[in-house]
Amino acid sequence: MFSIQSLTMEIGEVFDNFDTDFNVYRFVLASERVNKKDKEIVDCAAKALNNHLRIRKAMQLDALPDTPFDENPIFRKHLMPCGYILPYTDNCNRLLWYLDYASINVEEEKTGRLSSIRHIIDLTDYEINPFTMIFVTNGNLSYYSQLLHFDNYPDLVTPIDMVNAPKWVHVPYKVVKTMMPTSFNDRFRLHDENFLSSLQKDITIENIPLTLGGQNEKIRTIPATKLSNEDFWKPSNLELLSTLETFHISPRKRRQIYIDVHEAGKQLSWYFITDGDIYFGIFYQV
Repeated sequence: MFSIQSLTMEIGEVFDNFDTDFNVYRFVLASERVNKKDKEIVDCAAKALNNHLRIRKAMQLDALPDTPFDENPIFRKHLMPCGYILPYTDNCNRLLWYLDYASINVEEEKTGRLSSIRHIIDLTDYEINPFTMIFVTNGNLSYYSQLLHFDNYPDLVTPIDMVNAPKWVHVPYKVVKTMMPTSFNDRFRLHDENFLSSLQKDITIENIPLTLGGQNEKIRTIPATKLSNEDFWKPSNLELLSTLETFHISPRKRRQIYIDVHEAGKQLSWYFITDGDIYFGIFYQV
């Protein structure tokens, strides 16, 4: 067996606000699932943690303000469902989220036990959405799941229980499952309307909301609001659009456009119309 200290010696400097045994141990847990020998576990965990720390430093993640859900435009405008992380835990000391990761470190310091977030999502009335299918089949869902749930934040949000799942959700679920690690099944769980008994294996009935068959009337979630056409962004200068040069790019194709700018103060403008994903970047050469 090895200690957390042996792993921190492998990786060198750890940022002060990230330097807790539990934060480091999550990478050990993830490494133990794919390696058996102690040295392989340490090497794999050190590599993953080093990569994560470089990302934190490059993107200045530790300098970003902690924005509450109520101030986040995505949730404030009801573009996505919202729920609050609760002070209740299941029998594995996981905080319940019926929809700020800082709460986890507070819980770990208070209890001295490893904690994480158990995310419970109610999919009632979740309509089939073509963009959901595109997001799954083009590899984006598997990419971001691997990036966030496995590479950079292992064992932080787990498991994710999706209850009242409509039948069509099983199609994208099966697609993405083939591209994910074997632990995907344990981490992302689909339940139909008969989910209550599964939740009660880990969560007391007093900590399950009344809307999901539990006894807690205080737990509330905020659903997303479907936008009308008037709510979507519209260009402010229609005359400008008529002067732009038009390029058509077929699906799954790429195009590089070279523009020479010889005078200071010139402005580049662009406008997209699409029914899929766009990967767009600007590269400068002086």
